[in-house]
Amino acid sequence: MDLGFGNTNQSVGSAAANTLLRATQAQEAAIASEISKYDALLESNDSELEKLRERRLAQMKSAQSQKAKWLEAGHGVYSDLSSGHDIAKAFFEAAKKSNRMVVHFHRPTTRQCDVFHA
Repeated sequence: MDLGFGNTNQSVGSAAANTLLRATQAQEAAIASEISKYDALLESNDSELEKLRERRLAQMKSAQSQKAKWLEAGHGVYSDLSSGHDIAKAFFEAAKKSNRMVVHFHRPTTRQCDVFHA
């Protein structure tokens, strides 16, 4: 269909349509691949399904173990280090326990700090 803008408009429209078609075909191929994996899993014997269950159970146990380690190291606990006499030492001791640490430096004169500590 010619809109009266000449061949330039037609070539831009065709290029856009072709790009959209290729992207759609790639998505369809990826979806078809996922569906075939699930179909193969449904048609497989019970031993393959049991292996999948065992792997997932091992992953869940590992995640639970990691969560327990984090809780033991003090993750998820808000503690104020300013009450001791050697704040720097307490800070570095807390930092050594974990790879990650959230720190909030505050002053009693700052209102936003009061919101956090309430």
